[in-house]
Amino acid sequence: MTDFMRWMYDHYIKPNIESQPKDDGIAMQIDLLNNELEPQLRRTPQTVLAFYATQGFRLGVRTRITLQPDL
Repeated sequence: MTDFMRWMYDHYIKPNIESQPKDDGIAMQIDLLNNELEPQLRRTPQTVLAFYATQGFRLGVRTRITLQPDL
């Protein structure tokens, strides 16, 4: 991930993801995962989430640019 995309994730994408409302089932699964993993292992799912969220954001930007003339 480039430095710019890391900055975008930290300052825009991640806060947006974390601000989304979660139902009780999802909140319980997140708590279960955080309680079961050791602190150093918690970074692995966070790194994977950062990668895929950034790629999804980039896809959304590219799709919007591509479809702009048709919209």
